[in-house]
Amino acid sequence: MVDNLPVSDIKCWEKYHAHNWVYDLSRILDAQNIKWSPYKTSALNYPMFNMALFVPETNEYISNHEPGYIYITEPVGDIILTEVYIIKGEIKLMRHIDQITKTEIPNLVGEVELRLNAFVTLYFQKFTGVFCAKTYQNNIYGISLKPLNIPNETNLEVQKLIKKIYKKNEINLAANTQILELSV
Repeated sequence: MVDNLPVSDIKCWEKYHAHNWVYDLSRILDAQNIKWSPYKTSALNYPMFNMALFVPETNEYISNHEPGYIYITEPVGDIILTEVYIIKGEIKLMRHIDQITKTEIPNLVGEVELRLNAFVTLYFQKFTGVFCAKTYQNNIYGISLKPLNIPNETNLEVQKLIKKIYKKNEINLAANTQILELSV
């Protein structure tokens, strides 16, 4: 495999500056018109972890608030993890994975794929990489800019895509470095 794979969210944060917004759950919910609140209310009472909205406990004006959480209505449906492999804004592969067993779910087609296709079209136009989305029914409740399980990957198609995606980025970085060195 390629040595420079972003296998942690910290490495993804450093590598994909333009897409760091995906770690802000409130932006993902806003993009889908899903209501949320930093406060627990009668309608919005299901806590979702969101570090981007962290509020220190020392703020005496905020009551009924747990730092690092936002509240939504409880999601309905099965949790599905979907890896989306993208080259220059074009989806090359989308595969769904059962969150409990971590095994691939064959032949899952439906509104989840429509939502993720629309999301890629709107927000990942020039992106080359992989993201993993956590969905309930057809709503996205989390995105991470890395595949789930690179070291133990056995799917040959996925292995080829990973090599193609990350080698391409490394070659582009090397070419840009050489151009800068020549121009100085």
